[in-house]
Amino acid sequence: MDPPSAPVGRILLVGPQTDGPELELVRNVDSWVCDSRPSPAGVLRLLRNTGVADLLLLVPDADLHSYAELCRAVKLDARTSFVSVVFLVPSDTHSQARREDYRAEIYAAGADDCIELPASPNEILLRLSNALRAKRATDSLDDATAVLASLANAIEGRDAYTRGHVERVSTYCVELGKRLGCNAEELAALRIGGIVHDIGKIAVPDYILNKPGRLTPEEMAVVRRHPVVGFDVLRPLRTFANVRPLVRWHHERPNGTGYPDGLRGDELPLLPRIVAVADFFDAISTDRPYRPAFGPDQCRQIVSEAAEQGQLDESVVSVLLGMLDESALVAWGSPGAVVAAQQRP
Repeated sequence: MDPPSAPVGRILLVGPQTDGPELELVRNVDSWVCDSRPSPAGVLRLLRNTGVADLLLLVPDADLHSYAELCRAVKLDARTSFVSVVFLVPSDTHSQARREDYRAEIYAAGADDCIELPASPNEILLRLSNALRAKRATDSLDDATAVLASLANAIEGRDAYTRGHVERVSTYCVELGKRLGCNAEELAALRIGGIVHDIGKIAVPDYILNKPGRLTPEEMAVVRRHPVVGFDVLRPLRTFANVRPLVRWHHERPNGTGYPDGLRGDELPLLPRIVAVADFFDAISTDRPYRPAFGPDQCRQIVSEAAEQGQLDESVVSVLLGMLDESALVAWGSPGAVVAAQQRP
């Protein structure tokens, strides 16, 4: 029996028992291409390197933990996070309370669905079909993200001093988010938000972006429009709803002195605070047209003082300083530079 309007998809079955009647049913759907692996070992590497599957169908044995860890790793890795993960588990192996714990562990790992057996053939096929359809939808999001990332990099390329800035900010954002306990959805927003946070600079003329001296008040006003311009660029894209606040508010400050909306305290959510710290740190640790990069010790002092003054979130800065201690950040553009400079966005 084929599922109604089943999307074409590639399914990777993982587990020692992948030859039961339910899985034979899955293998017999003409529009699905199925492969299998006997255990979670090496599956993440396979997905990263080959993109072999649209849907991971996990059929765990007694060692649920290794399957849950595979699911969590897939969902947290930007290269595989859009792969749908579905668990297929028997329902008669544990007590009711234990089954609830079992399901809780599966969903806590980020699984898209958990199908308990016995289940009707039609239910299994429909739920897998829905998971594949969701993968196609997220692929469309990924395509849109790629287009916007290309635009963001093209905008960045207008300024020779900031090349690589958005990739570094994105990397810092994700690492900060992981250490602050952000979930998979929030980490995805941080990754994309870091890339496109300055997309509104499309409206800033080159002569302002590359000006070596102090900006006039009029020029600064043009630069300060870029968060709103970026927000408006993303406004029609419903799938970027959780990214838009990061773009609009990455220059807001906990003490209320930021722009464009002057948010203060709890009005400013965590994710824009993370982007603000990552963006601020990359700005002071790399060369700019109006000054060389500050060195590591100076960067530590500058971000610490900014946190004390309420310019940056203290908890996020604390995590950033820990990353500095571990040398978990990109090398400086000009180590040891000491230049008094105007703070520029």
